[in-house]
Amino acid sequence: MFLSENLVLFLFYQNGQRIFNENDKLRKSLLEVPWIDKPRWLRQAMHIMLTQASRDMQIKPYGIFALNYMSFKDLMKFTFSVGNVLYTKKQLTSQGQ
Repeated sequence: MFLSENLVLFLFYQNGQRIFNENDKLRKSLLEVPWIDKPRWLRQAMHIMLTQASRDMQIKPYGIFALNYMSFKDLMKFTFSVGNVLYTKKQLTSQGQ
């Protein structure tokens, strides 16, 4: 059950990481466009796109944390730490009886 739950969580975090990676690709491709000596309307449109692309696009459920691989790693570390504390507490109470 734990494995299947983590797999589903990983898929959610993977989709968040894909969106984050696509934003980096968009930034790089916009910077490669030769727009300096182009018409004013194109320069203005490129300036708007570059400004908007400078913000990181992330999926943030409830505005608390971003769905990406780093937050998934932190979630797994927290889960295993809590599980280890509970297991140790259970072991200590079973030895005391």
